[in-house]
Amino acid sequence: MHAKWLLLWLSAASLYAAPRDPFQPLASSLCVAPTALTGWRLQGVLGRAAALRAWLVSPQGTIVKIAPVDPLPLSGWRVSAIAPRSLTLTTSSGCSPQMITFSLKGSAYAQDNPLSAGEPLAGADAGE
Repeated sequence: MHAKWLLLWLSAASLYAAPRDPFQPLASSLCVAPTALTGWRLQGVLGRAAALRAWLVSPQGTIVKIAPVDPLPLSGWRVSAIAPRSLTLTTSSGCSPQMITFSLKGSAYAQDNPLSAGEPLAGADAGE
């Protein structure tokens, strides 16, 4: 008797189930795109090899400090590697894994305004 009621209940429940399109992916397997990082740039990297920290600048000018152990404010991304002149972030939240590497421009010893010994500073008076 219990088997008949169970069979009746299962058949009634299957009538209320919505049919699914077999050519569409399941709702749980839809790809969620990570936060776009266009316009972000690496400001600098400081620290020793074991504890490097990087600073990223957002397109709006906000500075974000990044350390390997700290959670990132960029949803979906995680720190893959920090080197003295680069930062690599990876994500696996999309349909395919993605990786982006930010690098500092120029050489490690480049200066914005190189001065030679004995040259006066521009705009400064010699008597001051």
